[in-house]
Amino acid sequence: MRFLLAIILLPVVEIYFFVKVGTQIGAISTVLFTLITATLGIGVIKYQGISSFMQARQSILNTAHPGIEILSNLALFISGAFLLIPGFFTDFLGILLLLPPIRIMLIKAFVRKAASRFTRTSQSSNKNKDYIDIDPDN
Repeated sequence: MRFLLAIILLPVVEIYFFVKVGTQIGAISTVLFTLITATLGIGVIKYQGISSFMQARQSILNTAHPGIEILSNLALFISGAFLLIPGFFTDFLGILLLLPPIRIMLIKAFVRKAASRFTRTSQSSNKNKDYIDIDPDN
Protein backbone atom coordinates (compact mmCIF):
# COMPACT_ATOMS: atom_id res chain seq x y z
CA MET A 1 0.00 0.00 0.00
CA ARG A 2 2.81 2.41 0.88
CA PHE A 3 4.59 1.60 -2.37
CA LEU A 4 1.46 2.33 -4.40
CA LEU A 5 0.98 5.61 -2.55
CA ALA A 6 4.61 6.56 -3.25
CA ILE A 7 4.20 5.81 -6.96
CA ILE A 8 1.08 7.97 -7.08
CA LEU A 9 2.54 10.89 -5.10
CA LEU A 10 5.99 10.97 -6.72
CA PRO A 11 4.86 12.62 -9.99
CA VAL A 12 2.82 15.17 -8.03
CA VAL A 13 5.85 16.11 -5.92
CA GLU A 14 8.09 16.26 -9.00
CA ILE A 15 5.68 18.52 -10.90
CA TYR A 16 5.40 20.79 -7.86
CA PHE A 17 9.19 21.17 -7.65
CA PHE A 18 9.52 21.64 -11.42
CA VAL A 19 7.08 24.53 -11.27
CA LYS A 20 8.67 26.11 -8.16
CA VAL A 21 12.26 25.79 -9.37
CA GLY A 22 11.36 26.65 -12.96
CA THR A 23 9.83 29.96 -11.90
CA GLN A 24 12.93 30.80 -9.87
CA ILE A 25 15.75 29.86 -12.26
CA GLY A 26 13.98 29.75 -15.62
CA ALA A 27 12.90 27.04 -18.01
CA ILE A 28 16.22 26.62 -19.85
CA SER A 29 18.21 26.28 -16.63
CA THR A 30 15.68 23.77 -15.31
CA VAL A 31 15.98 21.62 -18.42
CA LEU A 32 19.80 21.86 -18.37
CA PHE A 33 19.91 20.87 -14.70
CA THR A 34 17.67 17.89 -15.44
CA LEU A 35 19.89 16.79 -18.34
CA ILE A 36 23.05 17.15 -16.25
CA THR A 37 21.67 15.06 -13.40
CA ALA A 38 20.45 12.41 -15.87
CA THR A 39 23.97 12.23 -17.32
CA LEU A 40 25.38 11.92 -13.80
CA GLY A 41 22.89 9.13 -13.12
CA ILE A 42 23.99 7.23 -16.23
CA GLY A 43 27.61 7.61 -15.13
CA VAL A 44 26.89 6.33 -11.63
CA ILE A 45 24.99 3.32 -12.95
CA LYS A 46 27.74 2.53 -15.46
CA TYR A 47 30.48 2.85 -12.82
CA GLN A 48 28.55 0.73 -10.32
CA GLY A 49 27.97 -2.01 -12.85
CA ILE A 50 31.70 -2.50 -13.20
CA SER A 51 32.95 -1.78 -9.69
CA SER A 52 30.27 -3.61 -7.70
CA PHE A 53 31.19 -6.94 -9.24
CA MET A 54 34.88 -6.37 -8.53
CA GLN A 55 34.28 -5.22 -4.94
CA ALA A 56 31.96 -8.13 -4.13
CA ARG A 57 34.45 -10.57 -5.62
CA GLN A 58 37.26 -9.03 -3.57
CA SER A 59 35.16 -9.24 -0.38
CA ILE A 60 34.43 -12.91 -0.99
CA LEU A 61 38.11 -13.67 -1.69
CA ASN A 62 39.15 -11.92 1.54
CA THR A 63 36.63 -14.08 3.46
CA ALA A 64 34.90 -10.91 4.60
CA HIS A 65 31.14 -10.65 4.75
CA PRO A 66 30.14 -9.13 1.41
CA GLY A 67 26.60 -8.26 2.56
CA ILE A 68 27.26 -4.62 3.50
CA GLU A 69 29.34 -4.14 0.36
CA ILE A 70 26.56 -5.53 -1.81
CA LEU A 71 23.94 -3.35 -0.10
CA SER A 72 26.16 -0.30 -0.53
CA ASN A 73 26.53 -1.02 -4.23
CA LEU A 74 22.79 -1.55 -4.51
CA ALA A 75 22.23 1.83 -2.82
CA LEU A 76 24.62 3.45 -5.31
CA PHE A 77 22.75 1.82 -8.19
CA ILE A 78 19.45 3.14 -6.77
CA SER A 79 21.11 6.55 -6.46
CA GLY A 80 21.98 6.46 -10.16
CA ALA A 81 18.40 5.48 -11.00
CA PHE A 82 17.07 8.39 -8.91
CA LEU A 83 19.42 10.76 -10.73
CA LEU A 84 18.32 9.35 -14.08
CA ILE A 85 14.63 10.02 -13.34
CA PRO A 86 13.86 13.62 -14.29
CA GLY A 87 12.89 15.70 -11.29
CA PHE A 88 14.32 17.63 -8.39
CA PHE A 89 12.99 15.46 -5.56
CA THR A 90 14.46 12.25 -6.99
CA ASP A 91 17.70 14.11 -7.77
CA PHE A 92 17.88 15.18 -4.12
CA LEU A 93 17.37 11.57 -2.99
CA GLY A 94 19.98 10.37 -5.48
CA ILE A 95 22.55 12.90 -4.29
CA LEU A 96 21.87 11.94 -0.66
CA LEU A 97 22.53 8.28 -1.50
CA LEU A 98 25.82 9.26 -3.13
CA LEU A 99 27.13 10.57 0.22
CA PRO A 100 28.87 7.69 2.05
CA PRO A 101 27.87 8.62 5.66
CA ILE A 102 24.19 8.89 4.75
CA ARG A 103 24.33 5.74 2.63
CA ILE A 104 25.92 3.73 5.46
CA MET A 105 23.43 5.11 7.99
CA LEU A 106 20.50 4.08 5.76
CA ILE A 107 21.97 0.61 5.16
CA LYS A 108 22.45 0.04 8.90
CA ALA A 109 18.87 1.18 9.57
CA PHE A 110 17.60 -1.15 6.84
CA VAL A 111 19.55 -4.12 8.24
CA ARG A 112 18.31 -3.39 11.78
CA LYS A 113 14.70 -3.17 10.61
CA ALA A 114 14.99 -6.35 8.53
CA ALA A 115 16.61 -8.22 11.43
CA SER A 116 13.95 -7.08 13.91
CA ARG A 117 11.18 -8.06 11.50
CA PHE A 118 12.80 -11.47 11.04
CA THR A 119 13.11 -12.13 14.79
CA ARG A 120 9.59 -10.83 15.39
CA THR A 121 8.06 -13.22 12.86
CA SER A 122 10.03 -16.21 14.14
CA GLN A 123 9.00 -15.46 17.74
CA SER A 124 5.35 -14.97 16.85
CA SER A 125 5.24 -18.27 14.96
CA ASN A 126 6.51 -20.04 18.10
CA LYS A 127 3.93 -18.37 20.38
CA ASN A 128 0.98 -19.61 18.35
CA LYS A 129 1.79 -23.27 19.01
CA ASP A 130 -0.61 -25.07 21.32
CA TYR A 131 1.96 -27.70 22.25
CA ILE A 132 5.43 -27.72 23.80
CA ASP A 133 8.25 -28.80 21.52
CA ILE A 134 10.69 -30.86 23.54
CA ASP A 135 13.27 -31.16 20.75
CA PRO A 136 13.34 -27.77 18.95
CA ASP A 137 16.08 -28.87 16.51
CA ASN A 138 13.73 -31.11 14.51
